Amino acid sequence: MTSCPSCHAELPAGTRWCTICATNVIDPTIGRLASPGKRLGAYVLDFVFPIAAWVFVFVAAGIQHGFWGILALIVMIGYPIWALITFAKGTSPGKQLLGMFVVKQDGRRAGFGTMLVREWIGKVLSGLLFSLGYLWILFDRERQGWHDKLASTYVVERAPGT
Repeated sequence: MTSCPSCHAELPAGTRWCTICATNVIDPTIGRLASPGKRLGAYVLDFVFPIAAWVFVFVAAGIQHGFWGILALIVMIGYPIWALITFAKGTSPGKQLLGMFVVKQDGRRAGFGTMLVREWIGKVLSGLLFSLGYLWILFDRERQGWHDKLASTYVVERAPGT
């Protein structure tokens, strides 16, 4: 048996994440697993931002001149750049706004390649069968969806006090 460094719950040996407070047992400075609700919020933001940006671009493109046209161009170029920059930091725009990031099994932040596979390939696979790969997060002991399992990642947020 081992105990959680955060809540001091007794856990079976070899446990990576506390079943009570979701803190990383091996290295509590990594943080704690993000809740399914918070992950859903990030997913919605990651879905809504690009759609809102493109709607704005198409509306502004109808104006086709002046300030709105320039702003539309900035949005059209800026959002994908922001998304790629956040991927390089092991997060996504929605996760970044909600204070979450993605880590590999060893606790290091996921890199650009891992995020690309996880976000663009893994999430497609997670959504194929009635979004079962996303619903898996609700039942998985380590809160991993199929896209997390594919990329060997966890979505975490900083533990309080770290």
